[in-house]
Amino acid sequence: MRIKILLFFLITSTLVGQEISPILKFLPKNYNAENQNWAITQNKDKFIFVANNEGLLEYNGGRWKLYKSPNNSVMRSLLSVDDRIYSGAYMEFGFWKTNKLGALKYTSLSSKIENELVEDENIWNIKKIDKWVLFQSFHRIYFYNSETEEISYRSDFDNYYRIFEIDNNIYIFKNNRQFVHLQNDEEKVVTVFPNEFGVKLVLSVFKTTRGFMFLTRHKGIFTLEDNVLKKWKPSVKIGLSNYQFFCGIQLKDNTFVLGTVSNGIIRVSENGEIINKIDQTKGLSNNTVLKLFEDADGNVWSALDNGINCLNVKSYVKEFNDNNGFFGSTYCSINYNGKLYIGTNQGLFYKSINKNEPLKKIKGTEGQVWSLVNINGDLFCGHTAGTLLIKKDVAFKITSFSGTWGIKEIPNEPNLLLQGHYAGMSILEKVNNKWKLRNRIKGFQSSARFFELFNKDTVFVNHEYKGVYRLILSNDYTSFIENKLLSSVGKGKGSGLIKYNDKLLYSHKDGILRLNANHKLAQKDSVLNILFSRDEYISGKLILDKKNRLWSFNKSTISYLEKGPIKNKFSVKFIQIKNNLRKTTISFENISNIYKNTYLIGKTNGYLLLDLDEKPDFSHTIFLNEVNVKNVDAVDVSTSGYKIFRNNENSLNFKFSSPIYNKYEFVNYQYKLNDNNWVDLENKSEVTFDNLSFGDYNLSIRSKVGNRVSDNTIFYQFEIKPPIYLSSLAIVFYVLFFLFLIFIIHKLYKKYYKKQHLKIIEDNARQLELQKIQTDREVIRLKNEKLSQEVESKNRELAISTMSIVKRNEFLRGIRKELKKIPEIKEENEVFKLIDENLNSNKDWNFFKEAFNNVDKEFLKRAKKLHPELTNSNLKFCAYLRLNLSSKEIAPLLNISVKSVEIRRYRLRKKLNLPQETHLIDYILNI
Repeated sequence: MRIKILLFFLITSTLVGQEISPILKFLPKNYNAENQNWAITQNKDKFIFVANNEGLLEYNGGRWKLYKSPNNSVMRSLLSVDDRIYSGAYMEFGFWKTNKLGALKYTSLSSKIENELVEDENIWNIKKIDKWVLFQSFHRIYFYNSETEEISYRSDFDNYYRIFEIDNNIYIFKNNRQFVHLQNDEEKVVTVFPNEFGVKLVLSVFKTTRGFMFLTRHKGIFTLEDNVLKKWKPSVKIGLSNYQFFCGIQLKDNTFVLGTVSNGIIRVSENGEIINKIDQTKGLSNNTVLKLFEDADGNVWSALDNGINCLNVKSYVKEFNDNNGFFGSTYCSINYNGKLYIGTNQGLFYKSINKNEPLKKIKGTEGQVWSLVNINGDLFCGHTAGTLLIKKDVAFKITSFSGTWGIKEIPNEPNLLLQGHYAGMSILEKVNNKWKLRNRIKGFQSSARFFELFNKDTVFVNHEYKGVYRLILSNDYTSFIENKLLSSVGKGKGSGLIKYNDKLLYSHKDGILRLNANHKLAQKDSVLNILFSRDEYISGKLILDKKNRLWSFNKSTISYLEKGPIKNKFSVKFIQIKNNLRKTTISFENISNIYKNTYLIGKTNGYLLLDLDEKPDFSHTIFLNEVNVKNVDAVDVSTSGYKIFRNNENSLNFKFSSPIYNKYEFVNYQYKLNDNNWVDLENKSEVTFDNLSFGDYNLSIRSKVGNRVSDNTIFYQFEIKPPIYLSSLAIVFYVLFFLFLIFIIHKLYKKYYKKQHLKIIEDNARQLELQKIQTDREVIRLKNEKLSQEVESKNRELAISTMSIVKRNEFLRGIRKELKKIPEIKEENEVFKLIDENLNSNKDWNFFKEAFNNVDKEFLKRAKKLHPELTNSNLKFCAYLRLNLSSKEIAPLLNISVKSVEIRRYRLRKKLNLPQETHLIDYILNI
């Protein structure tokens, strides 16, 4: 038995294909629920629903959402019918329906017959036929009429193992090994499994053109044809009896997908050939498959003991994943003589094209393979150990020194080849139909990974860290007679060099440059630069395939340029395979045409196969899942009607999704608000608007897969109400208040202007009064001027009179003096007496005093009041001083000498008690 099992695994390891369909993996940390899952279904919108230990999981293509089980039990079964998701659990069954908020709401059906449920019942299966939905446990089948909502049941305790719906008919496999057809409420036996078959459990039933096929737990597949039950004997012996199965489904293409207890998934063709065996070593999350489901797009979903996986069966991409490190990273590949050769960092592998056989390593190629080139029927391998010639599964070493990057033909030299190495270049020569090393070329010792020939003597080499060299070969190919670094060409990591349509192209982060005719100056090639965008750039490496397609590698796409039907016109096509899915070493990207329109792309742990003929043009729809107001519950998600939000609800979050479940067809989202431009969200399936101002809004959301826009666009119209202080009522209040304010202002202005009018009248009256006062003042001024003139006149008169007295006295003294000279006239003469009387006449003083008082009123009184001790003689002297008369002028007036005047001055100062520094006249003038 052990030998048989060993032989079986040996055979299957040879037959099982290496490439598998891409797998989308969802782990418990992704869907945020328990690890174990029991059933999967899909609704009309293509949303996926999974029965989890914790409840119902919903996946809309953008995010997972968990709805707790109604009674906190493990959910075992699901079925989508119209707009309902029917579910079964421990002692519970019912349906879920989406409400206007976009969330699922549960309605229990078992609660209607709660007292009639069998203790510890689990609903393991749900099927639909016509208007009936059937819920199956081991003891009963419950019938729910979706039109009348009536519930009935039939019982067969511990005998119902599983029910099946086939062509709108219900079949049951029972624990007593009977397979029956339920019709008109009667069980009609179709077949019974004999004891000798050893079949206890039938997991799945498939309908074929010949009859039925039964997938069993331990015994493989049986067929029922012409009422004969027998073991399935496919054209290829596959040994299914060696597996323990848990579930199985038949796909729309009539192939079978079988889930095992510990060996993952096995896909089998109609004739029994194993197409793929996928387990954890091939990328499956878990080897225990509890349920399988084919969705509307042909993807196969698996509910696992730990996680949920989606197998993209219909994908144009196939994967080979090296999870044990035997194969390594792919650096090159080629179709040579019907064999696929793949060079990796572990060596050179090969297999037959289009055959399910394992890859085999060619002995002697262990280590890094850099390139594979078919030159005139000879397959050369550039290896870290040197240059190898490959013939079928044997490698012949040509060069002994290490590090061959690549090999190229020399124009018009059929027996010579040019090689690029880690350090320099060399020439291979074919002698006697055998290739050997002819010579190493002197004059260039740098790495030559990227090199191209122009005619037979000009070589261009790109060195990532130094730049582009132009090398001129000698006629005998032994040395480079010219070695020039082109200053017009930049340098950079990840740059590339290639010859395309007789043009030499240098590609790097700034775009694709083309060397002109003299090969000295670089010009940007505007046509080819559509292969690159600066935001998407990761590598400048370009690859030309045998279909003359020029390939480039970007962050989110692989693009290729090819000639169109019009001369000198090119078209660029994009393949949405992100760099993180390719996992390729930068600047070592590789792609090659394997057969027809199928390409092999190398990646870090294996490779991808792309069948461009099978690449679909994705038609898809976008759905609005949730609308949430910040710090408030979710709101209506329906796009019909006009939504109104309060002013404090102006921060909105919109969640949307396109249910596309393809690993290599990622969805980008875009939105625009009102008439603005479309804004890219990349793969983010939600958008938030914070603190929107009040007003009307029209939100549009769409999705894109590649260049294909979603079939529909979400339109959501809503309004943010203005704040209460800007509401209609508030505005009416503001208008009334404004009118009232105008009225008040009018009144105030009227009162103000009236007051101003009165004030103007008062001001005018005051002005008239002021003018009158001014006039009066002017009159007074004129009178004062007149009085001043009169005073001045009086002063002049006083001065004249004073001077007259002075002159008279001087004259009288002169006469008296002359008379004394006459001896005959004695002093007793009456003449002398008359002269003396006139010199001392009080009449003159009284006259002077009266005139002085007219000029300087009250001076003598003020002086007498200030200085009561002053005598009349002192006052007279003061009056003369106030007139600012000199001592010489005063002396005749007093009929005394000038010296006597000075003595009087002194005595007057003393009587007035004046200090030394005070001038006598100044003091008298200030009285």
